[in-house]
Amino acid sequence: MNKKLLWTTAALLATAVGIPPSYAESTSTIEPSAVNESATPISTPKATSPVKVGEYQSPTRQSNSVVARIQPHQQAGRQAATIYVKNIPVLTFLDSDVVSSANTKPQTKVATSTNQADLSKADTASEANSAVRRATKVAAKINQLHLNGVDASKITAKWKANAAPDQGDRYAIDLNKEELVEINSLTRLPDQTKDLSEDALQATNRLRRLLGNAPPLQEVADKPAPKQVAAPQANASKQTKQNARAVLSGIASWYGPGFHGNRSASGERFNQNAMTAAHRSLPFGTKVRVTNKRNGRSVIVRINDRGPFTGGRIIDLSAAAARVLGVLNSGTAPVQVEVLGR
Repeated sequence: MNKKLLWTTAALLATAVGIPPSYAESTSTIEPSAVNESATPISTPKATSPVKVGEYQSPTRQSNSVVARIQPHQQAGRQAATIYVKNIPVLTFLDSDVVSSANTKPQTKVATSTNQADLSKADTASEANSAVRRATKVAAKINQLHLNGVDASKITAKWKANAAPDQGDRYAIDLNKEELVEINSLTRLPDQTKDLSEDALQATNRLRRLLGNAPPLQEVADKPAPKQVAAPQANASKQTKQNARAVLSGIASWYGPGFHGNRSASGERFNQNAMTAAHRSLPFGTKVRVTNKRNGRSVIVRINDRGPFTGGRIIDLSAAAARVLGVLNSGTAPVQVEVLGR
């Protein structure tokens, strides 16, 4: 009787505290999934990629916001760096000192915020003024302008007055009257023309077209008029004859992908991204200015190959030169070719 009363009392107590009598002595197991569902999720920080200059961290960031890239290389025994905008060479920067051939292997660089931060770590003036660092600064500006939707028609070229006599002629590429880059003996057009004024004009026109398809400029602002030097009378007829042969007109075509890397007639390997061209008779190394008569765009190229051999065509441009002139889609265009010499 007492045992029966004891068990009845225990059952009533278990029911009161909410424990089923049959499981009062068992240990319940909590499934891991139940813990995960009930616990507050822990957010894991996502890895962030370096922010390129001219970009901001945003889910709507466009992949084409970086248009300017840097290619370090050596030129005439000096460290150099060339800025490519949409794969077109626009500016080449040179170190002031000759460097040894045992240098860092060239590699394409993007102007990023990391590059920009490194610029402040330069310990000496020579480091801060190196070709790569100067190119990085300008490339960063170009990328920012592109991101901001720059009005390319505001990009202009001008002669810099009051330049130091020992530094020679200097020119500047400006945007809204603020200097973007100075063109001088250490900052030139990649396919330089031996004329700083022409280098400045060509580089400016490439930026105008690549950043906004603005029409080309015809001259550098504020440039002083050249001094007139009377030629000897004995050479007058010879000079006139030379000038008569210096301008040619005809149809230009272009070639590229199928020939890239092959040996050209001059012996050098054809590079479709260089400003070169083929001509049937002009000496190798001759530089010519080619102007597209349809749109007024012009480019200076170096003759390093023979051709074209199709009737009616007078010059065969590299793919890069054709892109500058706006000939890629049409394939051919009527042009004027001015022989500038070597």
